[in-house]
Amino acid sequence: MCKIFFTLIILLFTFSSHGQVSGRILNQSEMPIPFANTMLFASNSNTLYKGTITNDDGKFKIDDIKPGTYVLQVSLLSYQTWVSKPFTVSDIESIKQFPTITLLEEATSLSEVSIVAKKKLIEQTKEGNIINVQQSVLTKGSNALQVLERSPGVILDQRNNNFSLNGKSGTTIMINGKPMRMPTADLITMLSGMNADNIKSIELLTNPSARYDVDGTAGIINIVLIKNETLGTRGTFNTTSGYGIGPKQTTSFSLHHGHKKFNTYATYSFSYDDTFSQWSGIGSTENPTFGGTTFISFSSKTEQLNRSHNATAGIEYIVNENTYFGANILVNHANPTIITNNQGFYDFETDPYLEAQILLRGQGKWNNFTNSVFFETKKKTSTIGLSADYISYNNKTPNLVKSTYLDENGEEFIPDNDIYNTENRGINETDIKIGVLKADFKKTINNNFDLEMGIKGSLSKTKNQARIEILENNEFIIDDRFISNRQIDETIAATYGILNHKINTTITAQFGMRYEYWKRSFDDTSLDRNFGKLFPSVFLTKTISDTQNINLVYTKRITRPNYSDLASYLSYNSPTSVFSGNPQLLPAISNTVSLSYTYKSTNYSIAFTNEDNPIARFQVEEDPISDLAVIAPQNLQYQNSLDFQINKPFKFNNWFNLNLNGTIGLREFKILHTPQPFTHDYIHFNLNGNQTINFPKQLSFELSGWYTSNHFNGSSKVFGFGSLNMGVKKEFKNGSTLQFSITDVLESITIKSKIGTLTTEAYNNIFDVEYSPESTNSRIFRLSYSYTFGNKKVRSTKQNTNANEEKSRIQE
Repeated sequence: MCKIFFTLIILLFTFSSHGQVSGRILNQSEMPIPFANTMLFASNSNTLYKGTITNDDGKFKIDDIKPGTYVLQVSLLSYQTWVSKPFTVSDIESIKQFPTITLLEEATSLSEVSIVAKKKLIEQTKEGNIINVQQSVLTKGSNALQVLERSPGVILDQRNNNFSLNGKSGTTIMINGKPMRMPTADLITMLSGMNADNIKSIELLTNPSARYDVDGTAGIINIVLIKNETLGTRGTFNTTSGYGIGPKQTTSFSLHHGHKKFNTYATYSFSYDDTFSQWSGIGSTENPTFGGTTFISFSSKTEQLNRSHNATAGIEYIVNENTYFGANILVNHANPTIITNNQGFYDFETDPYLEAQILLRGQGKWNNFTNSVFFETKKKTSTIGLSADYISYNNKTPNLVKSTYLDENGEEFIPDNDIYNTENRGINETDIKIGVLKADFKKTINNNFDLEMGIKGSLSKTKNQARIEILENNEFIIDDRFISNRQIDETIAATYGILNHKINTTITAQFGMRYEYWKRSFDDTSLDRNFGKLFPSVFLTKTISDTQNINLVYTKRITRPNYSDLASYLSYNSPTSVFSGNPQLLPAISNTVSLSYTYKSTNYSIAFTNEDNPIARFQVEEDPISDLAVIAPQNLQYQNSLDFQINKPFKFNNWFNLNLNGTIGLREFKILHTPQPFTHDYIHFNLNGNQTINFPKQLSFELSGWYTSNHFNGSSKVFGFGSLNMGVKKEFKNGSTLQFSITDVLESITIKSKIGTLTTEAYNNIFDVEYSPESTNSRIFRLSYSYTFGNKKVRSTKQNTNANEEKSRIQE
């Protein structure tokens, strides 16, 4: 009996001394990694002892471990293997809780079968969201502009050529962190010709840190292109054909070659897109030229024939595992032809009825060139990066306007007023040259402190020449009302510092400060601007548990008037109105405080923004000298915003995923450019959704949609609009894909606006305006095929991250 009792005591003691090992596995975006292999090896023999896989929250637990010395190994295809230092499980210390383990991404392959871990479509970071474009079924066959429009919170006002983020204007758009120095209309043309298959991700940075330029009060949209890292040669071929009202076609080709000491890559795409749009307006004006109140009904139909070429090329040379340097170029060229038919019906108070038929034909030609060189070297605790960029943009847009006037009986005649001309031509040329130098330094002080510092300088020169000539007696004569020549020189110098501090095991902080000096000189010295300002930023993160954290952020940012806003160009709109820039624009300054809470994959946030001198484009102002209505950007006095946002993914099972994103906010603003200043507030919301269904045999279906509610552009009210898109994709065993997609399934993108609802406008204008892009009149169908060939062996190399913060202010 004593032996039995003694044996039971020994067994009980033995069981109680067995240990446990647990922990949690995350990726670099601090998102959990499910199904990761966690294995215990005996450290003295490297023999596998026990193992398990992580659950949906990235957690693992290995029980019933005998006392001994072990090594924990965590691995998953497409991630670098993580190995712990040897540790001991003893009778006394039988529980080993690892701190959070972060796996670094690394693509890999097995024989001829490439296996890559799938990322989430949307990932949250403390600076914003990352959209992993290649996770969307609709990416194949799409262009960069369509992908951008489908991104949560991103709205493109196609009528006014303006991007906004979460309902706020002042958005900086970058490609690979580099500025696309061109007006928004040209940027849209370029993005329309860029194949989305070449896009890795879209970063929506609503809270950029001090390492980024502070331009863009609403934040930064950065389009990151794919750059393969392979040994040997690898290439991709894509072709897309489509049809709406006009044909669409895009062909692209990319080639990458990797060597142990260098990596080269090049891509080229050619696109043509015959697109169509129309807009109409009806209302009244009291322009003195007409001698009283005039009722006008106006309609316009535009056919745009876009032909664009986009090319990138780069080389990186690896000196050793810690040092590399290289260079890359981005070239864009387009020859858009724009044909517009305008028809206006004028019912005068004092003069006879008039019908004006106006034909505008423009033949554009623009070129954009960006060249960068970079160098980076790393030591054990520090990194130094240097870069230099040169950007050149040139745009020539001559156009010819022919006008015919009919009386109430449909008979052609020449009105008496000299504002009516039968033919005029416009000449507009913009040339921009920019140089940028940048240096960055990172230093790990200890386990709790990291330091980042940098300096940057840029010089730019902008020349703009614009004039409209009137045909008189078979000779074109310059009209003094329609002439402008302007030169703008700009200098920006910046320095920044960031301190990352781990306060304790659950709280981390980042304190940033950026100083920018800005000087802009005109040929008219009365318009010169210069100032220096400090732009602080603070990020505080509290980790509540493995699945919960809270972020508190404060940022101060600026939106400088972009070059096309300031250039005094003139573009014919009607006999009594022109489009123009505004060289007297002031920069907008914003302060934003946001609080966000993340639980697993769901993110909630609330943000308050105060913005002084926000810029509203396409506002109408009186010109008393010429009695012209000048349509130009204007400063508001202020705008305050309070926004609540939620991003919620749903994974019902392995074959059905849904992601929803929504923002609702309260806006208040004050306008000064109208005859009577006024203040207004309103509620605005936007929704974005995406669902994916995976079928057997590598077949998948995606349905996505977005909607933005009523809002205001300056004094103009814009009514809500949205779109629904769908696509089907088939993947083949050889790695190729075939996709069919439909844009704007419901033909619903109709942008309606109203001028004169809030207050008295220039010349007492009251108009209802409606704009319809091509998809409103005809759904756009596209069929796309993609094929990848060559070596699929992936290597780990250095990535160019230098000089990626220079922002464009031309494209806003």
